Amino acid sequence: MPKSLISIFTPVYNEEDNIQIIWSSVKNIMESVSDKFDYEHVFSDNKSNDNTLKMLGKICSHDLHVKVISLSRNFGVTKSTLNGLQRCSGDAVIQIDADMQDPPNMILEFIKKWEDGFKVVYGIRQDRDEKVVMKLVRKYFYCIAETISNETLIPDVGEFRLMDRRILSEIEKIKDFNPYLRGIVANLGFKQIGIPYHRDKRFKGKTSTNLYHLFDYGINGIISHSTILLRLSTIFGMTMAFISFLLIIVYSLLKIIYQQSPSGLTSLYIFILFFSGIQMIFLGIIGEYISKIYTQSIHKPLVIEEELINFE
Repeated sequence: MPKSLISIFTPVYNEEDNIQIIWSSVKNIMESVSDKFDYEHVFSDNKSNDNTLKMLGKICSHDLHVKVISLSRNFGVTKSTLNGLQRCSGDAVIQIDADMQDPPNMILEFIKKWEDGFKVVYGIRQDRDEKVVMKLVRKYFYCIAETISNETLIPDVGEFRLMDRRILSEIEKIKDFNPYLRGIVANLGFKQIGIPYHRDKRFKGKTSTNLYHLFDYGINGIISHSTILLRLSTIFGMTMAFISFLLIIVYSLLKIIYQQSPSGLTSLYIFILFFSGIQMIFLGIIGEYISKIYTQSIHKPLVIEEELINFE
């Protein structure tokens, strides 16, 4: 009976300090179950400007389990990830970052749950080594996203997960060129389970993710799974129009009764500036939805692969 193939997928960008440790960790773990499983370790390099790709090339020369996708430019982590997952050929795919924040030894736990019949096995970040401010930002984002979303969004779950081949087949049917994969996977259904774990600090190096990237990723997640922001802008606009109509009546009556305009120009200016700001916010929200529609409509390639190493 042929062995099942497990694909380990690792997207990388400027991870020269961590390549050796993530490769050797995965290699040791998968060789411990080589009697039951074959494996491939697929790296997708998002146009690193350090020695990441060079190091991966050297590893590929003596380890045929390792495969490398080199992109022509930095297409962003979401597109790089989606393309890389589509390149994996395993019966199950486990995604793990190169920075060692997610413990590689959980790979065996994921595989065990998969053998038990689960189509998705994901790591739940029960705790993580990061600043209190970032913990609060993440906590409130998940709270807001879960509240306004039309679909299920699982809090404290990232990309560290196992997906069965059936899940990947369903993802390929979704023609979204900037997907929020966490939400898509959570809402495909099938038998899913989470395993709590502690997320460590980066092993080495500095993350390329900043507050803007987190904001962009969060906004994409919200607009990909909810239209409630558009509905709120409509409701808010109608409410403000009704209040404005009442104020016109009140001011008109005061003018008739007291023969003078009510005082308070400063307050009026403040209200005008406040509601102008609100209008700009909702215009921005509408713009985000329009931007996503535009991105989908022009049918640009997901990524451009410059080189493939060790692929047949």
